[in-house]
Amino acid sequence: MIHHYGSELNAIPVLTEYRRKPDDLYLLRVGYGGVLGGISNITEDGFAPCAFHAFPATLKNDGINGDYGSGFYGYAINTATYLAQDKKLGWLAFGGNVSEEGDWITVDITTAAQRNIFIAPVSLWISFDAGQVKTVVYNKRTKEIKLTLAPADAYTPMAYFRLESTTASGIAYKPATNLSLDQGRFALPLADAITTVVLRAK
Repeated sequence: MIHHYGSELNAIPVLTEYRRKPDDLYLLRVGYGGVLGGISNITEDGFAPCAFHAFPATLKNDGINGDYGSGFYGYAINTATYLAQDKKLGWLAFGGNVSEEGDWITVDITTAAQRNIFIAPVSLWISFDAGQVKTVVYNKRTKEIKLTLAPADAYTPMAYFRLESTTASGIAYKPATNLSLDQGRFALPLADAITTVVLRAK
């Protein structure tokens, strides 16, 4: 059985370990594959099987969806965009479309939630409790990061986010403008148009 609900759950510790060891691209590839496997087998009419039977004589979705919910939990808490640089492959974005222009690396976010980003070169985990990130731009020379947030709406007048360095050698960041803290999160009022947040090394 492949694309099993266990893949999405097992991806939780795998991706956590990758954020602690951002030079190990294998962890990211395995973890991200586990996250996406569970949603790739949803049928056109919306049926969500618990797995796909990969035996050559079977090759079909399981007829039961009772375990799908636990796998979707794994997807929901794992969904994130990862920006990494590989020696052979160059700049890679998992959960986004990446482009490079001069010193700037731009990622257009394509994940469902659009709320979590990991910048591997500086070991920075950016997590939003409220607000959606449309694009993230990283300067490979100065290490500056720019986040473009979706406009405010009736349910999201504020953005709340955390910045966490995941390795001992990671760079600590802070917003370029003074933002208030609310329960350990940076609080940012959203505008009717897009809002840009600049993050710089402390």
